[in-house]
Amino acid sequence: MPESDTELAPLHHDGPPATTAVDTGFPLKSLLLAVGGVLLLIVIVFSGLLYYATRPQTMRMTVVGLEWERTIQLEQRQPPQPGDGGERWVAVRELIEADATSNPRWPQLPPGSDYRAGKRTERYIVRVRSSKSAKIYEHPVPAEVFTQLRVGDPCQVVIRSGMVEDVTPVP
Repeated sequence: MPESDTELAPLHHDGPPATTAVDTGFPLKSLLLAVGGVLLLIVIVFSGLLYYATRPQTMRMTVVGLEWERTIQLEQRQPPQPGDGGERWVAVRELIEADATSNPRWPQLPPGSDYRAGKRTERYIVRVRSSKSAKIYEHPVPAEVFTQLRVGDPCQVVIRSGMVEDVTPVP
């Protein structure tokens, strides 16, 4: 027992000395976990938005306009050149027929045997609009689809990222 109140008895401890955690002052592990969690959340949200923005949407729209253009490369017979074995055909100009109707036709060739049709090209455009928006979409279509469409008819439209990917008539 201590002899005075100010005197303390020595502590006796049986066993290994106690260890205490050293505080470094900066919680690096916690910070890295928090940053990793936030980055993971950002990646998940961005992936969801990207998926939603790029997934195709099929919707019913109305045909509001049609346009077509057909072109023929006009070739003209040229007289044989000396030393050349036969006649030649030379492209002299393009004949173009275009309209905003549903009845495409080819340009008329000039009369006579000195002209013939060369390369032919054709382009068909359909314009569609949703009943929910005033925005008009324009999309090229093949001739087989174009001939089935009429202004005012409904059609199925596939849109991805704000761009029309496909237009088909509604059966």
